[in-house]
Amino acid sequence: MLTLKNWNKSFKDNHVLKNIDLTVGTGDVLTIIGSSGSGKSTLLRSINFLEPADAGTIQIGEVSYDAAKATKKDILAVRRQTAMVFQNYALFSKKTVRENVMEALIQVKNLPKKEAIERAEAQLHLVGMADRMDFYPNKLSGGQQQRVGIARALAIEPEVILFDEPTSALDPELVSGILDVIKKVAHQNTTMILVTHEMKFAREVSDQVIFLDRGTILEQGTPDELFNHSKEARTKQFIQGFQS
Repeated sequence: MLTLKNWNKSFKDNHVLKNIDLTVGTGDVLTIIGSSGSGKSTLLRSINFLEPADAGTIQIGEVSYDAAKATKKDILAVRRQTAMVFQNYALFSKKTVRENVMEALIQVKNLPKKEAIERAEAQLHLVGMADRMDFYPNKLSGGQQQRVGIARALAIEPEVILFDEPTSALDPELVSGILDVIKKVAHQNTTMILVTHEMKFAREVSDQVIFLDRGTILEQGTPDELFNHSKEARTKQFIQGFQS
């Protein structure tokens, strides 16, 4: 489970996230939608302190942290419980597919090499990359690199996986394959938070959807509530823009 309370983030005079309150249950999928510049990616990156929040509390499982007082030890603890799948893959160019997935298992989780190899290979099988384990990233398509990114996130067995527009850098014909992989691993023991412009996918995979507008949660509900019965005019306008 993940809970944020009074979560705030500013860049100088720009108040990007304003008193965000949200709770996502264990195994649930929360999708964040909204216009460019609404704070979606900042919200995602603040959860694992890539962009540390200025104020508010974060709770993962049974442990809570104060953003303003978080120590290096606290931040490391949060990062050990979270994993991020980036839109630009963020793979190590000089490491093989297998080594990319193993890296955090050895460096962060302190697993023995043999166990790290076994876990990495199991996740690569799961995402359909068993035949590319010894390849380097420059020999992979964008879709294949993103599959490796998802395997890397799953391998550390995090409480929460954060997906930051995981299909935005892909050619259109590769998008459905990555969305299928995400569907395959959703609704298990890991909480998922997803930023995406794929509205059809958001309808299908999400337990809850939030519409973020100018740094605030303007509306939140089930996919049916938000996409078919939204209450706010701004939400309706945004959704209709994807349907037109």
